Amino acid sequence: MIQKKKVAVIDSGIDRTDQLFKDKDIEDLYFENGQLKQHYEGRINAHGTEIIKVLLREDPNLEIVSVRTLNEDNKCLLSDIINAIKYCIDINVDVINLSLGSCSATAKRIELLKQVCAEAEEKGIVIFAADHNIPNMKSYPANFDHVIGVTTSDTLHDICHIRYKDRIVEFSDNTVYIPDSSRCIIRRGNSYLCPLLVGLFCSFTEDSEINDAVIRKFMDFLEDFSLNQNASKVFFNKYEVNESYALQDKKMLFFADDMDINNMRLYGMYNEVSEVELSFDNIMGKPLREAESYIRNADIFFFGAMSNQFINENQEYLAELIAILGKYEKMVITVFPIISTYLRICLTAENNFQIRSIYK
Repeated sequence: MIQKKKVAVIDSGIDRTDQLFKDKDIEDLYFENGQLKQHYEGRINAHGTEIIKVLLREDPNLEIVSVRTLNEDNKCLLSDIINAIKYCIDINVDVINLSLGSCSATAKRIELLKQVCAEAEEKGIVIFAADHNIPNMKSYPANFDHVIGVTTSDTLHDICHIRYKDRIVEFSDNTVYIPDSSRCIIRRGNSYLCPLLVGLFCSFTEDSEINDAVIRKFMDFLEDFSLNQNASKVFFNKYEVNESYALQDKKMLFFADDMDINNMRLYGMYNEVSEVELSFDNIMGKPLREAESYIRNADIFFFGAMSNQFINENQEYLAELIAILGKYEKMVITVFPIISTYLRICLTAENNFQIRSIYK
């Protein structure tokens, strides 16, 4: 039996009324006047909620501890961050997600933060932290030796790059899809890449005990994934000029539960370069053996901007559909990542199958 990883999200708290959390047991804590309390009832901003959504999209089996330190303006005392990390050490979490940081704290405060991050590492806890979104403006704790930092570089042409010495994972783009029950949400920023990377790490390590060797294996795994021949099977690279020619004169099946304005726009755009056929009614609800025969005649299968509700309610069917697409090594394109990044990496690792999402 796989042991659930316990991940602490030190952020702006969680909206417990969100429909995506209705079946999740998430510990809800917050700091007030230096004291740790349960179940914050005041106004919160959505940042922490969205961070947790990305985490659970990447690994739905996580045990989440939400610790609210950021107020509604996304600001907090550095002492609250330090005390939150100390609490996480006391309850023995496996991973800490810090989609935040400080660029302006005093040297004394930064040193205290560094010490508590080192203490967490000594206890076997891995901290992931987002660097500042402004290039060359360092944020802490992302740039401490004891922390895995997550950042973006406008000059990077690969999907990602691993700086082993600095323990920094650098992406070429920080646009991330946020699951939601009622609307499509796209965010930009290193803070949203951080939970994506944490979820990927937790899926990769599964029930392994976290230690330096496992962390090194994960960094090696990312380094291998970052090679274009691997990353291009999972993500579109907007810097690659050949991307725009990959779909020309191909037969595409366009699959979407609702042909709303977004999907109509996508359909029209791809119909200019490919032979596009709407396929939802010919596949959904039909025996998969019929879908298999239908799919074999296409070059590309395109999952449009589907609703999160549809994806959640039909996970098993979609997984079987993806398995058929993988069997015939079709190029699969998704607007949003309908299955986790780690699963897509595993599915595409040893064959010519591609399941590429436009957004992370």
